[in-house]
Amino acid sequence: MAGAALPTIREVARLAGVSVATVSKALNDSGKVSEALRERVEAAARTLGYAPHASARSLRSGATRILGLLVADITNPFFLKLVEHIEQLASAAGYSVILCNSGEAAEREERHLRMLLSQRVDGILLMPVRDRWRGRIAALARLPQPLVLVDRMLDGLEIDSVTIDNRMAGHLAGEHLVQLGHRRVAMVMGSPEHQIARHRLDGFREAFATGGIALDEQLIARNCFHEEAAYRAALTLLDRAEPPTAIFATNNHLTLGLLRAISDRALAVPEALSVVAVDDLPFSSIIRPSLTVVMQPSAAIAHAAVSGLLDRIGARAPADGMKAVVLEPHLAVRDSTAAPRRQPPKR
Repeated sequence: MAGAALPTIREVARLAGVSVATVSKALNDSGKVSEALRERVEAAARTLGYAPHASARSLRSGATRILGLLVADITNPFFLKLVEHIEQLASAAGYSVILCNSGEAAEREERHLRMLLSQRVDGILLMPVRDRWRGRIAALARLPQPLVLVDRMLDGLEIDSVTIDNRMAGHLAGEHLVQLGHRRVAMVMGSPEHQIARHRLDGFREAFATGGIALDEQLIARNCFHEEAAYRAALTLLDRAEPPTAIFATNNHLTLGLLRAISDRALAVPEALSVVAVDDLPFSSIIRPSLTVVMQPSAAIAHAAVSGLLDRIGARAPADGMKAVVLEPHLAVRDSTAAPRRQPPKR
């Protein structure tokens, strides 16, 4: 059965006893209308269930009041927290958000970007995937809409961004373990070719160098891009004749793989092994032992990203020059780290 026809602006005008032009001015706040008349028009619109057509309104104003949000991987709990904060901030500013999950796939990111452009979004927040797609830097550089990179930078693209100090994140983890007395320490990380992983390794190494300790390169598991790879790498580290006394995992997915390996080897934390990770998992503070983590300020990241994008949309920021916001992480010390205990060598 066909649905009832949508009410028209002429029906609102008839019910309110005014002209179509007056209805348009009252509902779109585009002209001088008395408060009493505005209330009468709005009451008529509510009675009929009328709402101005968004597409037509955007054509007139040049704005859709919609932001695009491209997320590299929605399964990452850190990105989920950012999405929640961003949507709340955008909503409070009167914007809706189109959320796209790229799933760390370059072709999906490119396709989502084209879709957002076709929807005429007012601006885009991009948490970029690790892999490139052909022409990505050039395409992003010439976007007609304002763009802000979130969490990850892209080499060769001079554009507004909000990130954390990833060297500091690695340094905080390393410094904590050095102060506890750890000397044989492992690390589970992504590719050093990617800026975040490389900077966290640099900061971690610097903390040990400051303490006069050289990291054993054989204990650094590189190129772990997902939980399963981290799990296998952690098992290899734990099964060494001289296993590490502490392990640092550089993101949420890798932390999950590490914790699975520790569970499979029935190791006591922190008695047999100390664990430090970057960013909180949803259960980090309630598992036993609770997890020591380097915290990323997700609320502050979201606020800087949304406010920076809205400044660009509203032409409140200089037209030329990029604005790079770098926020500081902090260490949350919990129960998964302690001074190392001497372990008998494996036979």
